[in-house]
Amino acid sequence: MTKKSNKNEGKKKNNKPLNKSSKNTENHKFSWRKLIVRTFILLVVALIGLVIYSDAEIEEKFATNRWLVPAKVYARPLSLLEGESINHRQLLMELKLLNYRISVKATQPGQYERYNNDYIIYLRGFQFPDHFEPARKVSLTLRQNVIEKIRLLSGDGTYSPFRLEPVFIDRINPLVSEDRELIAIDKVPHYLIDALIISEDREFFEHIGISAKGIARALGQNVSSGKITQGGSTLTQQLVKNYFLNNERTLWRKAREAVMALILEQRYSKPEILEAYINEVYLGQDGGRAIHGFAKASRFYFDQDLTQLNLAQTVTLVALVRGPSFYEPRRHPNRALERRDLILEQLAEFGKITSEQLAAAKKRSLQVVAKGQSVNSSMPAAISMVRRQLQQHYSLDQLNHDDLSVFTSIDPNIQIAAEQALAQRVSWFTKSYPSVPEDLQGALIVSDRLSGNILAIVGDKNPKYDGFNRAIDAYRQTGSAIKPFVYLAALQRAQRFSLQTELKDQSFSLTATDGSLWQPKNYDGEQHGEVRLEEALVHSYNLSTARLAMSVGIENIVELLYESGFKRELKAFPSLALGAQEMSPYELLKLYQVLASNGLRVESSIIHSVVDSNGKLLNRYAVTAHQAVSPESVYLVNRTLQKVVVEGTAKGLGQQLGNLALAGKTGTTDDLKDSWFAGFSQQYVAVAWLGLDDNQPMNLTGSSGAMQVWSDFMKSTEQKPLELVQPRGIVTAKSGWFGDCEPFVNGFVPEGFSICSN
Repeated sequence: MTKKSNKNEGKKKNNKPLNKSSKNTENHKFSWRKLIVRTFILLVVALIGLVIYSDAEIEEKFATNRWLVPAKVYARPLSLLEGESINHRQLLMELKLLNYRISVKATQPGQYERYNNDYIIYLRGFQFPDHFEPARKVSLTLRQNVIEKIRLLSGDGTYSPFRLEPVFIDRINPLVSEDRELIAIDKVPHYLIDALIISEDREFFEHIGISAKGIARALGQNVSSGKITQGGSTLTQQLVKNYFLNNERTLWRKAREAVMALILEQRYSKPEILEAYINEVYLGQDGGRAIHGFAKASRFYFDQDLTQLNLAQTVTLVALVRGPSFYEPRRHPNRALERRDLILEQLAEFGKITSEQLAAAKKRSLQVVAKGQSVNSSMPAAISMVRRQLQQHYSLDQLNHDDLSVFTSIDPNIQIAAEQALAQRVSWFTKSYPSVPEDLQGALIVSDRLSGNILAIVGDKNPKYDGFNRAIDAYRQTGSAIKPFVYLAALQRAQRFSLQTELKDQSFSLTATDGSLWQPKNYDGEQHGEVRLEEALVHSYNLSTARLAMSVGIENIVELLYESGFKRELKAFPSLALGAQEMSPYELLKLYQVLASNGLRVESSIIHSVVDSNGKLLNRYAVTAHQAVSPESVYLVNRTLQKVVVEGTAKGLGQQLGNLALAGKTGTTDDLKDSWFAGFSQQYVAVAWLGLDDNQPMNLTGSSGAMQVWSDFMKSTEQKPLELVQPRGIVTAKSGWFGDCEPFVNGFVPEGFSICSN
């Protein structure tokens, strides 16, 4: 009994700790279960949150305006017409800027042959503002600076005239660090799609955005290496990484990538995803611009449209996907060739190309072109002018996103000539004259004499500097460059003034309303007594000009400037007649355009037309003109401006450029702070300015400074003698038997003059 009792007691004693241990175990299991459940719930909530956030991000960024594709800006296209004036240098420069390559035989677009005066040019296809022109081969003969003959050798002869595509200048927003051209999936060569799928994601059309096989393969590699080295990414995941994420190698980034890939596959079709990838993938670097998308890469490496590439070239682009820097064909041709041939063999292995195609493609070299000369980095002044005019009709969002094509009037040959004229002459001044400060600056702007279209614009002595645009934004006193409009206002009043009217070149003073005294003086400090009106302008006499302005009425001169196109407010002060009013080179150019256009006020734009990404014409900027000033009075002024170049303040120009009958006027401001020259030839109107940004003296006059820039520009371009057409309202008359026949407005020939028989 005792034993039994002890046994039972033992059981009781043993049961007590057993029950406690069991209870602790159960509690421990319960706490772990709760932790697992809570963790699971948190993970589910986090996953749901990630899915919701990722879905919203995809909807916001991917549904519309997928890429920042700023508007492209082009120069004018070069028309190849029989009878068109162009010399060999200009044609070869245009071909060079377009990166056409000379060849023994031009077999593909972008190549040309030359045989002395004869050329064979394989024109590229291009979407012009009016229509798309396919690639065509033409022959032309250039003789005595004229296209004598042009013929179609192959291709569609529907479109005429033949045109070289315009030189690409730049994007409208050069701060964007990416460059791409968009292409629709139905225009992508099938070789590219086959090569991309086989080399990068063979299960693309089967998987749901992520690949189990790829993940398993990458996981094994990562475990064996002890770190994340492979991602097992599908094309969809690569698109997500490139478009939404970054290259950070973390599990969190990979999780986001996988989730977003799954969502993307649910929201969009395979062709849509593939199209996005083809336009997004990074394929190289052009200086500070990243090359994105196969279409842009095709231009960058082969200078051809993606649709025009052969099999070997197409596969070379696909080879870059694995490593654009590692396989860069210009720097590492052997690597690129090896990778290209590997993908070609894979295409043959999967039956996408024949053995004959494989052999032929592998025999080809890389065919990568050298980087062509580009004018884009040297035209920020033109881009800034284009941007300002576009913003009057298009929103910033449209300009930055919509891949517009903007066609301008810029002539690349004229632009280069203007850049060189300004840069080289300013450099020469600062090196040759110790008195000229090293920070001397300048601007030069050129327009077409007939249309008024801007052909070239330079806003800095360093044409590549993208900053203050002096051609548009430097408002400086014009000095004597404004005087022709004082004389124009007088000659508009033919009943009172003619070129033979006598003026007094004598000192005088005026007291302003504030009590200050205005006492103009001639540049030479002398007084010249009685001078003819024509003589006063030729020699730029201040005293006679100021007296003439007072006689005409300052308010009438102001009104004339407004009628001629000046848009800002003008104060009717007497000093305006001698150039005290501040103007930009562009504003002065517009005024001289009226003189060059026989009194027509031409409203033109640097922009010719704007086309959307589908080739649809959105806007054409027409040139309009109306008669602002009588052609008779303009003719009289222009005749006098020709004499300025022959015997007046700009006679050095006539000596430098020979018998071109140029018309122009110098301008110098007080203390030699500004140097101007404005004028025109048979083809061009141009204004040059030199000065310092802080408005300090720079020790150059209009003739010793800006006129030399103007002269250098004209020397570097083909020029014909200026021919002024005498209006019907002009007659010639002479004084006495032996006087010269001088022009007058008909009906206002002064006494003592007789009409000349001719």
